[in-house]
Amino acid sequence: MPIFLLLALLVGCKQEKKEKYSYKIAADIKECKDCYVRLFFMHNSDGNDLIDSTAARDGRFTLQGKIAQPGFYMIRYQSQTDENIGDWLTVYLPADSVHIKTTESSSVQTKFYKMSDGNSPRKQIVISSPSPLQEELEQYLLLKDSLDHQFQVDKELIKAKFVQTFDSGDKALVEQWADSIKNFEYRFPSYLAVAAHLFIQQHPASVVSLYAMFDNRGDLPSVERFRRYYQAMPTELQQSFYGKRLNKALAEGEERNVNNQRFVGQRVQSLAGKTPDGQELNAAQVFQQNKLTLVEFWASWCGPCRMEMPKYYGLHKQYQGRGFGMVGVSLDTNHNKWRQAIAEDSLQMPHLSELKGTSGEDMQRFGINAIPANLLVDETGKIVAVDIPYPKLKKKLQGAL
Repeated sequence: MPIFLLLALLVGCKQEKKEKYSYKIAADIKECKDCYVRLFFMHNSDGNDLIDSTAARDGRFTLQGKIAQPGFYMIRYQSQTDENIGDWLTVYLPADSVHIKTTESSSVQTKFYKMSDGNSPRKQIVISSPSPLQEELEQYLLLKDSLDHQFQVDKELIKAKFVQTFDSGDKALVEQWADSIKNFEYRFPSYLAVAAHLFIQQHPASVVSLYAMFDNRGDLPSVERFRRYYQAMPTELQQSFYGKRLNKALAEGEERNVNNQRFVGQRVQSLAGKTPDGQELNAAQVFQQNKLTLVEFWASWCGPCRMEMPKYYGLHKQYQGRGFGMVGVSLDTNHNKWRQAIAEDSLQMPHLSELKGTSGEDMQRFGINAIPANLLVDETGKIVAVDIPYPKLKKKLQGAL
């Protein structure tokens, strides 16, 4: 065999050989008598890769094998007979002796409430690992659960205030507090993002800080600060596996914002789609009737949209007498679900939809590839802002109307 061919084969084999890391996870979760267990690798915004799976016997299970990438992994356990028994747990791997167990001790407080309802206390889950990053991860998760708990407390206080005002006879005050309850849900991502900010201030050069920012990348008000945190990190962290993914996630939001600004100054003469009753809408006439009009892109199936819409709609009710209008443009494809969402959220304003999802004419025309999104136009239909956040819109209305 020619020497150059032998060398090429040796180099090829060396390149193909990738280091593998061993892990072993042993768990004893007493309530999980018949649970099915899965291990996922958390690495991107599109989903997680299934790494391993097993079945628990009398609450005990073991996951063992090799991974190609050190990082954050999710363990999902779910009872096959009781839907109320199940949870997600986060561990850092590799680690050769991770132990998970439940405890009745109140001194170990790693979780406060279930994310599903915010009211049901759950048994404490204790994760022991030789990896120091697991301890840092638990610190972040404790902060996150604490902020989740605080959100639930604050929401209950608002509900209590609403109950107090309900019998007051002051209709405007009752509506104000009812709107406050709806709008408060919109703040949930910001509550959780505070956990990331607090953790990063304590651990500015940790891979767990990268994870915390990636975990909260959906909180738009935090993106700018996350970028500053990222840029202050050592180069090796920025160029790490999770550093590159965070950079890409932040850049996608920044790029969308920069690209969409190209529409500022253009005029919207019309909007495609029809009303829920199948009628045409004279968008130019709607614009002419108001000094400013917000065109909000949303959908009945979009959770963040359903939280955001009532908040903007609250501004619409507050300022519509002074010249602020609002039009909802839906990416729905199901007419009944679209109408049902409008009714459930009490959105009494003009609505349009082509019922074509992201393939609609307006979606293509305005480059709408993610929702919620919006356009703010003046009385001539000229776009004056794109994806304007609630605080900036509120400030702008206060100054302009």
